[in-house]
Amino acid sequence: MVLSSKNRNMLYQVGTIRSLLNGVYEGDMRFDELAHYGDFGIGTFDAVNGEMIALDGHFYRIDAEGKAHVVAPQMKTPFALVTHFKKTYSKVLDRFDSLDALQEQIASMFESRNIIYALCLKGDFAHIDVRSEHPQPQGHRPLSETISQVQTTFTFDDISGTAVGFWFPEYMNAINVPGFHFHFLDVSRRVGGHLFDLKLRSATLEVTPLYDFGMHLIHTPLFEYVNLDNKDDASIKKVEKKDNRSF
Repeated sequence: MVLSSKNRNMLYQVGTIRSLLNGVYEGDMRFDELAHYGDFGIGTFDAVNGEMIALDGHFYRIDAEGKAHVVAPQMKTPFALVTHFKKTYSKVLDRFDSLDALQEQIASMFESRNIIYALCLKGDFAHIDVRSEHPQPQGHRPLSETISQVQTTFTFDDISGTAVGFWFPEYMNAINVPGFHFHFLDVSRRVGGHLFDLKLRSATLEVTPLYDFGMHLIHTPLFEYVNLDNKDDASIKKVEKKDNRSF
């Protein structure tokens, strides 16, 4: 699916991280609608059926086997982030032995900790560690309770590709995951997933600060009546990290 070429220099988000954590797994926005707001981004699908990555004007779904598929226009999302990516600055990066070390270096480049950043990392990787998911079980149990049941993890060695990501400031924690969030797609666009860790040989990092933010609040009864006032940092960490077994 090819995305709209119209440029909007902003981040557009569907749903909230708290709604997803609290079991709002069905969205009301189709991907052909979402395409008007961005050509670059990450997210998921109804029932959290895989990881979404948008790159170079195309949407892909990474299935529970780590394989990439072009997204059908009529599919819907309960949580997604997209922007029309136009790099503001770039930097050539050498070897990094972990995602944490790489993210620390990237964060040191930010001019402010109070705005959102879109990040595009194109490079060669000695190793990557990723995940995707089977659909959620029946019902709407919190994601932190179900993720260990539906998640599948993969490792790939000697692979080239692109990590698409965003960085959010801490004060936006009711809306999105504070800090970094990356999804990976290999250069052949056949495999990928939510990025847990990496060993980087070399890459080019492209960065664009985003000063404008738009949001679609899901128009379904479940979203409208779920309690989104609870703050649960432990649940976010449990969902975002590889070791997300029950406490």
